[in-house]
Amino acid sequence: MAKLFSSRDNKILMQVDKPEKDLRKIICGNWNSLFPQLVFIAEEFPLKGAVRSSGTSGFVDIVAYNPSSKRFVVFELKKDYDKNITDQAADYRDFMQEHFSDMYLNATQKYDITLPKFTELNQNQVEVILVAKKYSITQIERVKKIKENNFTLIKYFWFENDLIFIDYQNNDPDDIKIESTNTKKIADIKNIINQSPDYYEIEKFFGLKPKAKEAFTYFYDFLKGLTKVDIEAQQSKMKIVTEKTTFSAVGLGGKSGRKSILQINTNINILDLSEHAEIIYEDRYRGEGVKKKGSLGSERYEVFIRNMDEIREFCDFLKMKLS
Repeated sequence: MAKLFSSRDNKILMQVDKPEKDLRKIICGNWNSLFPQLVFIAEEFPLKGAVRSSGTSGFVDIVAYNPSSKRFVVFELKKDYDKNITDQAADYRDFMQEHFSDMYLNATQKYDITLPKFTELNQNQVEVILVAKKYSITQIERVKKIKENNFTLIKYFWFENDLIFIDYQNNDPDDIKIESTNTKKIADIKNIINQSPDYYEIEKFFGLKPKAKEAFTYFYDFLKGLTKVDIEAQQSKMKIVTEKTTFSAVGLGGKSGRKSILQINTNINILDLSEHAEIIYEDRYRGEGVKKKGSLGSERYEVFIRNMDEIREFCDFLKMKLS
């Protein structure tokens, strides 16, 4: 399950279930923020006649207008996953294309929306935007193959405190504006949302120390390639448990005398580490029955990582030890 951490409330916000009408209310009430590129026309736009294959009438959740493409836009909202959502939206699209003149009259007269002249609009295509919690791979691939590119899929996650995460599956209007640095931030968020709890814990624990996070992530991925790994973010350290041993780690700012970005404690004998690398380490052992030096974890040896080259060298050393 996707989770979202609130630094203001200092807790993980859980996903909540809301009816479709609440989703529609949020979208319509925040239209200019969510869809500034579209002109809002109406919610629950009525349709009369054989709209769907069953021959029933109905209404469209939201109808809008796209000034850029000069097309009407149909919104279909679903609280949960619906295997028929693309077919239902296609039925609405086809019906509205066939009754284009009625749509234009309703928009301009009933809802008093200012639109270009009837002859200036694109009467051959109606755009469709689907908003749902989940889509199948088949639905996504099917939509991406449509040549007219007039279907847009948006996935949403609704959390406590009315926080909503919106993820365009295609046709994101902001794609051309996003800089490369922002693209990486969005990718990090998607990793969290896409059910990666371990990376979520890493992101949360090392959030303000990017170099420490990069080094620890490399270390974590290295261990995962060797054995089963469990991690737990504790108050002062990140605890790592493997089938053979444990580690404790904490992010550093690189401002101390050692210039370290990451400290890793381990029980693996590393006294010969200096033969393989110039990594700084210390033995915390003080004698039988005496508490180990320092307070980070119960492991005997402290390893101080100053850069990515050293974490790679340390992993190469551990590979020989663990194998």
